[in-house]
Amino acid sequence: MSKILELREKRAKAWEAAKAFLDSKRGSDGLVSAEDAATYDKMEEDIINLGKEIARLERQEALEAELNKPVNMPLTGKPAVPGMDTKTGRASDEYRKAFWNVMRSKNPRHDVLNALSVGTDSEGGYLVPDEFESTLVQTLEEENVFRKLAKIIQTSSGDRKIPVVVTKGTAA
Repeated sequence: MSKILELREKRAKAWEAAKAFLDSKRGSDGLVSAEDAATYDKMEEDIINLGKEIARLERQEALEAELNKPVNMPLTGKPAVPGMDTKTGRASDEYRKAFWNVMRSKNPRHDVLNALSVGTDSEGGYLVPDEFESTLVQTLEEENVFRKLAKIIQTSSGDRKIPVVVTKGTAA
């Protein structure tokens, strides 16, 4: 970009010099000599060539920007057959909608819908949708101080159990 600016400044200076040259070489009759006209034509040709070089560099820059753009859009979802809900369990649309409706409700007594009954109480009960779970786990991994200090061991099953307190403890 700085090369283009330099050429534009150079062209502007050359144009001012050409106008000043023409004004200084005009005679009393308003005409310039053939020798001065040839010099002015040469100056004008240089200005036109600078303009062509600027246009060439701008086209080159535009092509470079076009070629550096990503070729494809990233895939954000899994391919599915149109019209069929292939998701089941916590990944189903019904479960996701029911979960968020319960989370948004201001009613202290939550009416649990059948869609939310995926999972067993001993393993966490009513679980969050898979999309929200992955966001939650990623945030926990980023914010957890101990995770940076500890050795992380990946399990082969890939199953996550997020413990949830469902009852209050009692003191004796």
